[in-house]
Amino acid sequence: MSEQPPARFESFKRQAESLVQSPGRVRGLLGQAVKKLSQAGGGKFTQLRQQLTLAMALLRAWLDGDYRQVSQRTVVVVAAALLYFVVPLDVIPDFLFGWGLLDDAAVLAYVFAQVSDELSAFENWQKEQLQHENDGTNDEAEDKAEDETDNR
Repeated sequence: MSEQPPARFESFKRQAESLVQSPGRVRGLLGQAVKKLSQAGGGKFTQLRQQLTLAMALLRAWLDGDYRQVSQRTVVVVAAALLYFVVPLDVIPDFLFGWGLLDDAAVLAYVFAQVSDELSAFENWQKEQLQHENDGTNDEAEDKAEDETDNR
């Protein structure tokens, strides 16, 4: 994978540095990304779709204060990738059906390669949180069953 950033990515990165200072703007960006992702085709982009979904979850968890084990650099780069993804007029305009997402895919692949360690760490954290939630739910159900048995 090339270490050279894709065309115009640095300008999106500069915009993202400002954007991440405003929680409302980050939430708006996440909303736009979710909308565009739901409209984007599947097929060849399945793995990128999964990575994009994970990156959006990372940004949302960081924004909500649930996950802080992420560098500011990663937050900015992920926000820049999302900006690039949602802007319809980038290197290849999105309205060119079938071709418009190719440059988005290239930018996303570049970014995900750059932040893969932090995305993996976040994914592991997410799995741990889900496991804790499931463990807690089971414990609560068992406690309730024990209480009902005690009351008989």
